[in-house]
Amino acid sequence: MVPTESDATGITSSDGCAGESRAAEPPHLAGTQGASEVPRTVTTGGKVEAEGDGKPFQGLKGIDAETGEQVDIVLTSWGVRATRELTPNQAASPRVAQLDALAFTVVPPDDESMRWVMEQLRQFLPIEHLEHRNGCFGFKQSVRFGNGAGLIAWGGESQRDRVFFSIQGIGCSTVKNWAGLAAWLREHRATLKRVDVAYDDFTGQVVSFAWAVDQYHHDGFNAGGRKPRHNLFGDCLLGEQSIKGRTLGIGSRTSGKYCRIYEKGKQLGEPTSRWTRVEVEWHGKDRLLPFELLTEPGKYLAGAYPCLAFLQVEQSRIKTIAKSASITYESAVDNGKQQAGKLINLMLMVHQGDLGAVVERLRRDGVPARIDPYSYHLAAAPERLDPTAPGSFAATGLTE
Repeated sequence: MVPTESDATGITSSDGCAGESRAAEPPHLAGTQGASEVPRTVTTGGKVEAEGDGKPFQGLKGIDAETGEQVDIVLTSWGVRATRELTPNQAASPRVAQLDALAFTVVPPDDESMRWVMEQLRQFLPIEHLEHRNGCFGFKQSVRFGNGAGLIAWGGESQRDRVFFSIQGIGCSTVKNWAGLAAWLREHRATLKRVDVAYDDFTGQVVSFAWAVDQYHHDGFNAGGRKPRHNLFGDCLLGEQSIKGRTLGIGSRTSGKYCRIYEKGKQLGEPTSRWTRVEVEWHGKDRLLPFELLTEPGKYLAGAYPCLAFLQVEQSRIKTIAKSASITYESAVDNGKQQAGKLINLMLMVHQGDLGAVVERLRRDGVPARIDPYSYHLAAAPERLDPTAPGSFAATGLTE
């Protein structure tokens, strides 16, 4: 997930979920099941006959002007509905992408509640460090778990007993069995509300910001014969001299399909990093998100746009965690040196070189907020962040 957009703060408040990261955001979740707002489209003039609601109607085929997707605009006796389909690339490896966000709703069995959902899902990921909060997204109550790894919301008459469950990026890295989770969701008739898939090029040799811009100009992101909407974020005017990272956004989140290509390493704090990420975000607005997205994410990422069909490098979750945690740690150390380095030098003189006395006066319990998301993966061996230590991320080649 990318904090380069102006409203992607990731800030949370104990009063609600207004500041939750976008991975938790379920657009169009609450409210009635009435007709959807039709996306801004260019119709092709083609018509199809269909049956719906017991009465015949006509459907118009068109192209979403924001995402470039083909859309069936269905005129029914109760309103207007737009439908779209996800098309996987069956030739691609299912492991060419990783899950980076998941949100769904599920209705517990009769006489069961949110607690049943939470206990059931503990077989797939660690749900701990609970933080109770007020309602959000139209639900009356919610709880965050895993220091921001995910969120559960429930309650409210309009929600018809549904429980909303969201796993954010770091939470996806703790899922023990995606196939098992997908099977559980299918068995209990869950509805996928959001799925993000991501591809990392750690060296930027194949996928880069410049590559993405070139692909956009040469129709590599055309998904239905029309160039989709695009946006730029970050210090783009600096070109290759960018130090904070650049983002190219393709499509529209409001239309339910959005792609980001961004300089992930720079975003984490390494100014010279070439690490580039491609991330496609689908929402279940006017589209059915299949459960196969959770088990074969690479096929769906490769099928999302023509320019992604060539992706071949299978992804390693542990390598992504290793690089993210290492870059973030080193960046935090550099910032600490800038802010307190001279003070530490002075304190060493005051305490006549007694390092222990200096550390004792400066240390605080806990870990920095930017490192906290990786606590689950570092709890057993935090020394893996020390590049000089045997068995560290760097020593095992995971940060190369």
